[in-house]
Amino acid sequence: MMIVAVIAVFAALSGFIITSLQQQGPTPGATVLPPTSVLPTVPPVTLLPSPVPPTEPAEGIQSHVQAARLLDQIGRQVETVRDLAPRAEVPLNFLSEREMTAFLQRLYGEGDPEARLQPYVALGLLPDVAVSIKVERAVGAYVFGEEQLYVVTDPADIDADDRVLLLARAYGRALQDQHFDLEAAQARARTSDARLAVAALVEGDGMVLAALYRYQDLSVADWASLEGLVIGSDLPRYGEDLDTTAEWMRLQRFPYREGRVFVAELFAAGGWEAVNRAYAGLPRSTEQVLHPERYLAKEPDTPSDVFVPDLGATLGKGWAPGVRDTLGEFITGLYLEQTLTAQMAWQAADGWDGDTFVTWEHEGEDRLRVWRTIWDSTAEAAEFEQALTTLIPQRYLPTQPIEPPGGLPGRWWETDSGVVCVYRVARYVTFVSGPDLDTLADVVGALP
Repeated sequence: MMIVAVIAVFAALSGFIITSLQQQGPTPGATVLPPTSVLPTVPPVTLLPSPVPPTEPAEGIQSHVQAARLLDQIGRQVETVRDLAPRAEVPLNFLSEREMTAFLQRLYGEGDPEARLQPYVALGLLPDVAVSIKVERAVGAYVFGEEQLYVVTDPADIDADDRVLLLARAYGRALQDQHFDLEAAQARARTSDARLAVAALVEGDGMVLAALYRYQDLSVADWASLEGLVIGSDLPRYGEDLDTTAEWMRLQRFPYREGRVFVAELFAAGGWEAVNRAYAGLPRSTEQVLHPERYLAKEPDTPSDVFVPDLGATLGKGWAPGVRDTLGEFITGLYLEQTLTAQMAWQAADGWDGDTFVTWEHEGEDRLRVWRTIWDSTAEAAEFEQALTTLIPQRYLPTQPIEPPGGLPGRWWETDSGVVCVYRVARYVTFVSGPDLDTLADVVGALP
């Protein structure tokens, strides 16, 4: 009879998602944030009475039945709050906490996190350190591609209400995936900046849902508490050298913090329908996330393409291409804030209209970096140029200004690690660094 009961419970369940597997996750840190919009006040959402999680530990098949019943109750509430109905079932797989930890450890390791971090390391935003992934809290995980939900039936050291909230957010993720195909949405983002913007929509959706589920009104939500709970459940640690870096912590929080402000603005503008439409017209840059009004405008402010030619023929034998990516407004602001004041950094980053960042490596020793950006106006380009020329003498100590060779444009510096130059042409600002003066002169001469 117990086996029949389990089958009946599973047959009644809709699909559930605990969380999509993300790429990183630090502990919170107190740093200055870029300007964001004030959260709008929205009408309260009326919920059913909160489901009561099992208070007594259960073993084996009984614990599976209890977890399934709890998920079923939560699911009905989330469908009301998120205003989405399930389209299909998702198979449930119950694991012990130890089994889940091992499972997630393996999955996170398969994602090649060091490769994903390479653009930020090459820019100098993050330290070049080995990544050592460690999962500390395991509640559950939904695996894209497999369309399977893995659930821990015996989570330790987690408040019962917090567990219910995480399961509610999980079920909301299931609805997101069924209606909007999150794997396809991620695949449509081809740059680091675009991937960060899509993550902000997805995680911001989940944060707003969690706030409405727990508080019924966004204006009274305890965002710091929610953020700590969700990030602690979603993301692993990556090693002390990385997890204690302020820029890394800010980067990992972006989808949850700036993302929930972005989604809350959409929600205030048109309810869940406006949020749902965003999955058809994905935000294309972190600029749109940081400035929701630019995404919501009749003609959204979309990033411009920035051309950087193939430099192989210019550099010659021994050089190989490395990174080619778009970094975006958020990374630009973080990079500037490493050296400049927060106000100067984020003011200079505002007005970003597009960029391309490329690197070339010479037999594993020397590195060339080209970061070409375009701005909304010549005035904003000049402001970014000024920020870079202020940053370089502080960041590359010691530096020695030198005359541009052969009548080339911009300002040039010699540093202990090579040569750096910054120049502007109309709305374009280009930053180039390389191992020696001759190499840099050849590259700058070849750039548009």
